[in-house]
Amino acid sequence: MATDELKSLLHQQIDRLDDPQDVQDLLLTVSEFVGQRTSILAESPELQAQLEKILATISSGLLTSHNDVAKQAKQWITR
Repeated sequence: MATDELKSLLHQQIDRLDDPQDVQDLLLTVSEFVGQRTSILAESPELQAQLEKILATISSGLLTSHNDVAKQAKQWITR
């Protein structure tokens, strides 16, 4: 389905809402959704710094493998 058709359907659903609280809840939900999409896609200096720090950690070998974590978790559970 094309974007314009989807938007039209969404508008139709919104137009059916009568309770102001429902409209406000939907607005908050959509605002949060858009905010998360924007923050995920934004390549801010902070995000860039975090990614570089993660890459440095990976390169230094200071990580625990998934298998090692799973083994440790089994040991903790059986104690």
